Amino acid sequence: SPELVKILAENATAGLNWMIDEGGATFRQTVLRTGGHSAYRTRTSGTGRTWTEALKKIAGKRGAKIILNNEVTWIWRKSADPKSPVLGLEVKRGKKVLNIKALKAVVIASGGFSNDKNMRLVHYPMLTPDFKSTNQPGATGEMIRFAQAIGADTLQMNFIQLYPYADPETGVLDPPGLYPFNGPGAGIVYVTKKGKRFISELERRDRVTMAQLNMGPAMKPTYSIFNEAMVPKLGGSMEEVADGLKKGRFAVADSIAELAKKIGVPADTLVETINNHNRYLADGKDPEFNKPITKAMMPMLKGPYYAVAQWPAVHHCMGGLRINTNAQVVDVFGAVIPKLYAAGEVAGGVHGSNRLGSNAITDCVVFGRIAGTNAAKEKA
Repeated sequence: SPELVKILAENATAGLNWMIDEGGATFRQTVLRTGGHSAYRTRTSGTGRTWTEALKKIAGKRGAKIILNNEVTWIWRKSADPKSPVLGLEVKRGKKVLNIKALKAVVIASGGFSNDKNMRLVHYPMLTPDFKSTNQPGATGEMIRFAQAIGADTLQMNFIQLYPYADPETGVLDPPGLYPFNGPGAGIVYVTKKGKRFISELERRDRVTMAQLNMGPAMKPTYSIFNEAMVPKLGGSMEEVADGLKKGRFAVADSIAELAKKIGVPADTLVETINNHNRYLADGKDPEFNKPITKAMMPMLKGPYYAVAQWPAVHHCMGGLRINTNAQVVDVFGAVIPKLYAAGEVAGGVHGSNRLGSNAITDCVVFGRIAGTNAAKEKA
């Protein structure tokens, strides 16, 4: 939805400054160009906790009360009246079931449904239950279903993104799993088990994912190759790398040939691949995959060299509840549901068929601020 994209782009900087100035958030100074992006524009902190702690601090300043271990089990609205507002929530708190009245409004910010295997299968039949997920366990989609039950419309529910760089064994997106995502603008190289590149590293996530899956499960996993000199440009740190080595997520060697042996890749092929890529960077042209070469990309001329294994896992639901530019939830007839707002991954229309990496937290903050501001203006 172009009008939602415009809001996202125009309010991103204000959202970042808000978390810095009011929430005390700090981030790494390296600005990244990640897959699908046309410019170096991604700010990173290394961990999402940087942002959640900032938001928690801001909320606390404003008197917000955060209540944990409460399960929302229903949204109340008068079903006979299509113009009726949302009345409140049914909540399960331990063994008690409570009804909480909404004095002003309800804002839904419950995330997507990556971990509801049946729900994602309905909308995207290719995502069989054996696909793992990077998402938190509570990404189960029931809030979308509850909203639908009171008339809310949804859109683009079949647009479900896989993260192509997740841990192949667990599906987890850990700090080592961010290096392949952070790396394209610095010169990282993606290779198959045969030691060959298989796509432009600057391609969109969906295209990287399909390139991997189309090779078949026998080719699992693929690898990202980088060297120590790149680490700061990947928004990383040597402490983070050391931790990844301890956990077995990174492999390290003093030469590309030795690294190839450690990860079970043909040494001659991998050496040739990296040498070719170094030459492409020097020539400013990638004849294999037409990757746009920039001066910020570093050739791998000196070790230590690192590899991290990667494979797609279900990551982000681009579809969700239909919202308008005020973050109000819209019903199946195109009318606003009074006193109901939604923001973040639970809402659809912001990202289309392929979310660009680094736009998710941006989405949550930009539309969360809009939803919160407008909900606060509602008459009690």
